[in-house]
Amino acid sequence: MRALVLSILVALSLGGCGSMELARRENTENLLSAAGFEIIPANSPARQKSLSTLTPFTIVRNWDGDEPRYAYADPEQNILYSGNQAAYAKYQQFRLQQQIANANVQAAQLNMNAAHQWNDWACWGPPVIIPQPRHFPDH
Repeated sequence: MRALVLSILVALSLGGCGSMELARRENTENLLSAAGFEIIPANSPARQKSLSTLTPFTIVRNWDGDEPRYAYADPEQNILYSGNQAAYAKYQQFRLQQQIANANVQAAQLNMNAAHQWNDWACWGPPVIIPQPRHFPDH
């Protein structure tokens, strides 16, 4: 029984990692496309062979003469993203903007959580101010 539970937990954790990796890849590919990278299908044996020589899902820099070229291979979809220095700089800018936006969302969520923790005391009602005891002079 313990082995079954352990194997289910391992399977679930690996499945979660796989879906996170897929989301990261999709995000990278969306940013590359938005930055102006050309999408080249590996629709011939020569292109498929060339695609297989690249590190999958990683941006690599190659040189075309004295100009850098950037490539990102997606062997699962049989496509190559190819871009020049300007497209790569735009991709980096988009990535930075996305990181800043994600940090802002995370900060907003933390602030909201902090505000909700203070509101946990609301079940006790509004604060009650207890006046100081009054001393009356003896007559």
